[in-house]
Amino acid sequence: MLTKLTARNFKLFTDVEIELGERVIFIDPNNSGKTSALQALALWDIGVKRWLERRGGGTVPTKRPGVTISRQDLIAIPTSAANLLWRDLHVRESVRQDHKVATRNVLIEIGVEGVNDVPWGCRLEFYYANEESFYCRPPLPDQEKVWMNVPENLKHLQIAYLPLMSGLAARKDRLEIGSTRVRLGEGRTAEVMRNLCWQVLQSNDGENKWQEICDSIRRLFGATLHKPKYIPERGEIVMDYSTRSGTTLDISSSSRGQQQTLLLLAHMAVHPGAIPSVG
Repeated sequence: MLTKLTARNFKLFTDVEIELGERVIFIDPNNSGKTSALQALALWDIGVKRWLERRGGGTVPTKRPGVTISRQDLIAIPTSAANLLWRDLHVRESVRQDHKVATRNVLIEIGVEGVNDVPWGCRLEFYYANEESFYCRPPLPDQEKVWMNVPENLKHLQIAYLPLMSGLAARKDRLEIGSTRVRLGEGRTAEVMRNLCWQVLQSNDGENKWQEICDSIRRLFGATLHKPKYIPERGEIVMDYSTRSGTTLDISSSSRGQQQTLLLLAHMAVHPGAIPSVG
């Protein structure tokens, strides 16, 4: 479970600390930072995964410790230029040192605390390279000459950012899982729901996972889901459900709440252990 999020210089945030718990709902006016908080979690998750892939969880020397993150890696936070992640696009600042003016990086700092069997915490810094990439590293304590460790157990942590469901089309072509992830990051959730349900059935123990989803939807909404079907002649996936009265309708006719719940359940089934955040 995640218990705290801190963020500095990220998008709308100068400096923010958010207490998390078992269930958290963000309620605030438009443009107040609700989405930015969820995206900060997603950026931290990307940084953790890249660091552990390339540096591992051990002690890291001070020389050139940063790992590169490409703009194309930001599937959950699509952006046309890397500097759009920085507050007011401010990636460099001038400082006076020894009667001279020098330039230094403005750091995005994101920290997350949580509990597995024991409490843990992990902070990361991000600094700008160019429009297409930036660097990530854990912070360097003032009194030490080694970088703080990234807990190796975090490679098993998954954070999923699912933008709010939009209108669901009456038909949808089949997508590969990589294309599904890209569309989720772009907020095109309605384009992938049938594909996620199809991918549940193709996953390990898919039949049991699908039955659990059906049981939850029946309990919450009184609807009976039918298995998605792939129509190879048209290259599309179709899916329907039955209402309480037994009427069979296309899944696009279901309520927005039912669609959003199905999206969450299917995503968690395809990505076991993911911690979903909904914007």
